Amino acid sequence: MGRTKWAAAVAVAIIVVGTAGCGRGGSEAGAAVTPVPPRPQGTGTLSKEVVREDLDTSAADADIPADKEFARGAANAQPGTPRSCSVSLKALSTDTTPISIARYDAAVRELRERDWRTHDQRVRKTPDGATDYARMILKQRGWTLFTEFMALGDDGQISLTAVEDACMKKTGADVDQAA
Repeated sequence: MGRTKWAAAVAVAIIVVGTAGCGRGGSEAGAAVTPVPPRPQGTGTLSKEVVREDLDTSAADADIPADKEFARGAANAQPGTPRSCSVSLKALSTDTTPISIARYDAAVRELRERDWRTHDQRVRKTPDGATDYARMILKQRGWTLFTEFMALGDDGQISLTAVEDACMKKTGADVDQAA
């Protein structure tokens, strides 16, 4: 890469990193801002590490307490299985952080800021108008991301499961039935 192109790439990277997280972060005053990781150049499939970072930073920015043990299950999956093609995150209400539709909506907004695009959406409401279930399918560069919110009485649950489309096809699994 020539010096001019390299210098331009560095300048763009500095601008992207410097402005990516402006005005964002948790809902609490003084919450740390997690900058949106820059997208890898090109049009090829995203790496599993980039997708993992998208899920983790989106959840953190939406103040969602991710269950670290749940994420390790997919990370330690046997190669060649449908589970090995996935990256997952799950959050359950805690005493200090209730899971609500507002946190789910915040996580989806964060994912969209990371270039995930809506493919399908479903919402179910109770007779009094409260959302008790929401599911959205997002896509980006060779991945399908299933997001889900379920109200469980006073508690709630959010799950994010991303699957690499080509990997799922190799295992013979149906991407649409992955989550």
